[in-house]
Amino acid sequence: MLPLLSHLTNIEDAASRFPARVAFKIPNVNPQTDEIEYWTDITFHQFFLDIQHLARYWYHALRETSKIPQRSVIALCLVGYKYLDLVHVYAISRAGYIPQLINLFQNADYSVIQGPIEQANTRALIYESIYSHTVRDIPIPSFTTVTLACPTSDYLLPDLPDVTGSDLAIIFQTSGSTSGKSKIVPCNYSWLDGVVRKATIGPRSSGKLDVVCWRGSIGYIAQFASLIATVYHTSCMVQYKRGQPSTSEVVDIINRCKMNKLFMFPHFLEKHIRASRTDPETLRALSSMDEIIFTGASFGSPEDEEWAWKNGMNIVNAFGTTECGGLVLVSEGLRKSRQNFLRRFPGSPLVKFVPISDDSDLMELVIPADAPECPDVSLRSSDGNFHTNDLFREVEPGQYVFCGRNDDWFNMQNCSLCDTKAIEDNVRTLCGDIISDCVVVGNGRPSPVLVVEASSTSTTATHTAPVSTEIELKNEIYRRIHPFNASRYLHERIASPDMIFIVPLGTLPRTMSKGTVRRRIVEDMVKEKLDQLFANNSI
Repeated sequence: MLPLLSHLTNIEDAASRFPARVAFKIPNVNPQTDEIEYWTDITFHQFFLDIQHLARYWYHALRETSKIPQRSVIALCLVGYKYLDLVHVYAISRAGYIPQLINLFQNADYSVIQGPIEQANTRALIYESIYSHTVRDIPIPSFTTVTLACPTSDYLLPDLPDVTGSDLAIIFQTSGSTSGKSKIVPCNYSWLDGVVRKATIGPRSSGKLDVVCWRGSIGYIAQFASLIATVYHTSCMVQYKRGQPSTSEVVDIINRCKMNKLFMFPHFLEKHIRASRTDPETLRALSSMDEIIFTGASFGSPEDEEWAWKNGMNIVNAFGTTECGGLVLVSEGLRKSRQNFLRRFPGSPLVKFVPISDDSDLMELVIPADAPECPDVSLRSSDGNFHTNDLFREVEPGQYVFCGRNDDWFNMQNCSLCDTKAIEDNVRTLCGDIISDCVVVGNGRPSPVLVVEASSTSTTATHTAPVSTEIELKNEIYRRIHPFNASRYLHERIASPDMIFIVPLGTLPRTMSKGTVRRRIVEDMVKEKLDQLFANNSI
């Protein structure tokens, strides 16, 4: 039986094979100009030592001081874009604990993290100082993050506990929610072993070491899995100044750091492609990339993709999910195929496409129970498999196009998922006396929008006076659903009464068989209003 691989065995192996190779380039920013003056190189050996250094510190703080035993779940609330953030994640694992990665907006309140912490039986929390207001009421021990200058000379590096493939290794979190609570994604060591083994397959440029960009927050599976592949191939990862970079920063990194692979969500990538239409230097830089890989949503603009193809940009379409450990499907890239259809990733031969009905050519991506990508049993359906709710159409044998998610879900502009059914169910429960029906639209928008079919006898909550105007009806609906909205991520909230559209009774299109509202047709019906709304609002 092969030994279990993990992110820890991965870095230990890389550091032993190529200790002096550069693993990370960390930007040094001039505080006056906010420009990157130079990058500091961190080798694989140094990364390995930094993990051990913080592992000593956190084992002492958690086990020796707070008496929290190894194999306990420790939550980490990190912005996730800094080298120190990922060292913390690896160090908690190396100290013998189970890291739980919680993604937060800076203005989030405690209700956002309460659900994930309770679901995972979390024993302690480590957080960056910007989240102090969020965690001040937390009922478990909490610690702020530390720097690499923290003293550990008197602390021992602990032995790692023995684990099996079924033991919990790490916990991620999606933006999906049920009853207003975020969904945790527990991942065991067999699943993690599969992520590492898939990383050995690629992608990698032939004949050279790749220089890749930081993909996003370490709290998301895209960055975590990307880092595992980068470490395995002893490639180099370049850190941005903060968050998502400007076009000028991307071009600067390509020029000065010799970056040859760019990973980016389409919403951000399209901004850079549009800039290349008028800036020859941006066009030259993007066209020089071996691969520009986008994932998380569909490419929004056919015109931008056409421009990229005509100008030699090798745009690669990729598809993956948090639950499946990242990449599952990938295209050949625009330089090989103008269609850029998705195919099974070579490391994912067992994934299946299952027709959603006998009379439909749409197929759902299903991960069988025996596939390495199949997540924890708590996330599987009654048939033992994991149903992604992602729909595809086979356009050529073995080649697929993404056709959106199951109608209860859609991707927001920031590529996070919004559970529309939860919003609709809440509105129907709280506002059933003043509306006939409702549907949530806003696929690819900054915020969801609630489309309400008014009832013929709309009244206020007290039934003492009619809701006589559209404005009054919007305000009353918003007042009632506000507590539910407050517990959700910003991209899942009906952000204001302006995000509620009222339509006359009987105008929402419905299916003939079940009488359910047809979301995608409603989306088309109100497209002009959505365009105007988000052109006039900054969400």
